[in-house]
Amino acid sequence: MADLIEFLKARIAEDEAAVRGLQAGMQRTDGQVPGAGSDASSFTAARVLAECPAKRMILGNVPLVTDVSVEIGGTSEYVLMCLASVYSQHPDYQEGWAVEGLERP
Repeated sequence: MADLIEFLKARIAEDEAAVRGLQAGMQRTDGQVPGAGSDASSFTAARVLAECPAKRMILGNVPLVTDVSVEIGGTSEYVLMCLASVYSQHPDYQEGWAVEGLERP
């Protein structure tokens, strides 16, 4: 499970850096980021930036998740595998982490 956690930490850091890089590149001359109001780009950036610490909180509390047996392993492992599924196209993703029933991007 440690390799799955490290994989997720790295992807979360990449997501956060990518959004911050996009925001820096989109800075307007008036100091505002385009879409600061109702534009979808701001909503998406804000959502990704809010997700990063939330996901880190999940990773930091994995041992606290009740490990009730499920078909593929404990609850903690299943939760991590579900989180990792959105990164299934990443070269470091391991096929053993796939969760049946989740659509792959």
